Amino acid sequence: MILLRKSYFLIALPFMVISCKKEITPKKNESIKTDTVYSETTVDTTTSGTKETLLQKVDYAIWSMGNLEEYFLNKLSKATNKSQGNEIYEEYVESMENRIKNFNELEADFLAIYTNYYEHEKDQYIFPDSLQQHVDLFKKSELEFWEIGEGFVEIRYQPYHYYNMFKGKVTDDYEYFLKNEAKENTVLYSADAGILISPEDVGNRVLTWERFINQYPKSALLEVATKLYQEYCYDYLMGMENTRTIDYSNGNLESENQTEFNRFMRKNPLSPTTKIIKAFLKQADANPDYEALDKWVKKALNIQPVIIPNEP
Repeated sequence: MILLRKSYFLIALPFMVISCKKEITPKKNESIKTDTVYSETTVDTTTSGTKETLLQKVDYAIWSMGNLEEYFLNKLSKATNKSQGNEIYEEYVESMENRIKNFNELEADFLAIYTNYYEHEKDQYIFPDSLQQHVDLFKKSELEFWEIGEGFVEIRYQPYHYYNMFKGKVTDDYEYFLKNEAKENTVLYSADAGILISPEDVGNRVLTWERFINQYPKSALLEVATKLYQEYCYDYLMGMENTRTIDYSNGNLESENQTEFNRFMRKNPLSPTTKIIKAFLKQADANPDYEALDKWVKKALNIQPVIIPNEP
């Protein structure tokens, strides 16, 4: 199963239960056997203990992750076809996302204060030595601290990690997916209930996933790509709370969104999205009411309501 790594829309996967028992850290020159995958229980995510203990846990987790990457690279080198590459990718990304979740648990206290050390005059982060040690540990890996807005920070892989590792090793649909996912993840899409990229850039993302759906209708990634298309297209038409496409005080379409809709329709006259835009504009002109338009857009895009189960 593939993970959808998009800042505001996530497909949740059940994570393995993480052991809190103390583990013995192997020596640095030991390497993982190519026929063995370490269990998730080898990563101790408890944050109790001294500062030095926490640093050791993080250091070991990074080391273990690097060894696991070597294991998958070895496995990938032995794949006899690109379909096997797809399977290895899905196994790899699930394993790594579980470990990245562990990092965010280990570094929760540090992540909570990370943005406090940004100095605007120098336009950089300046950490005291005690915290700089945490930052330095990650420099040996492709993991990074990623600001997701409103003072929140998470640890993730650098955007092109998965693409660089699997390009040429997976089928065309997977490579298309990974390349465009990486490109999109180089910038923060949204924060504080607002879209941070231009309407044209949102339109380009809509077109990217529309093309995927058209080119790879039998892809194992079709469901994920469709969800990306739906979410981007919804935002493209409706905006977000702090970046509305329509001024609901007077019912007028925002000028930059009108300009963008015209550009998209002119450049992509045969696009299915163009038909949706035209119908949306008629709806907005006839009844510029947010609730009515929200309902119409979700129906047009076949966005199913999210059902939250009742808590026991």
